[in-house]
Amino acid sequence: MDGPPEDVNLDEPRRPSDFAILLLAMGTDPPRARARDQQADRAGAEIRRRILDRVAALDPDPETLESALAGIVNEIGDPTGPTRAICAQLLEEWSQIQDAPAAWGWMVTEALERSGRGDEPRGRRR
Repeated sequence: MDGPPEDVNLDEPRRPSDFAILLLAMGTDPPRARARDQQADRAGAEIRRRILDRVAALDPDPETLESALAGIVNEIGDPTGPTRAICAQLLEEWSQIQDAPAAWGWMVTEALERSGRGDEPRGRRR
C-alpha cells in the first residue's frame, strides 16, 4: 500500500484519541528472543496499552492531553514511575507527530497493514 486509503481525510484536526487508536491498531511487536527475562517488556507493553485505551476512551482535547495523562497515572496507581515514564513518552510522540503531518498517513497505512496481517512483525509475513 503506497498511502492511506482515499476515504481517510488527513486534513481534519487530529485528536489524541485518534493518535491512541492508531497506536493501538499498529500494535506492538512481541519482544524478540533474548537470553534475558522478557517480563518487564511485556509489563511495559501492557501499561502502554492500558494508557492508550484510556486516552481513546477519554477523548481529551489536544490542549488537555497532559492533564488527562496525569489523571491516568493516578487511575492506574502505584507504582507510578513506569506509568509516568510511558505517559511522558506518549506526550513526546504526540508532540512529534504534530510537527510531521505526513506521519499521520504513514500511521494509518501501518495500522491497516498490521491489522490485515494479525500484528505480525515486519519481515515475517506468511
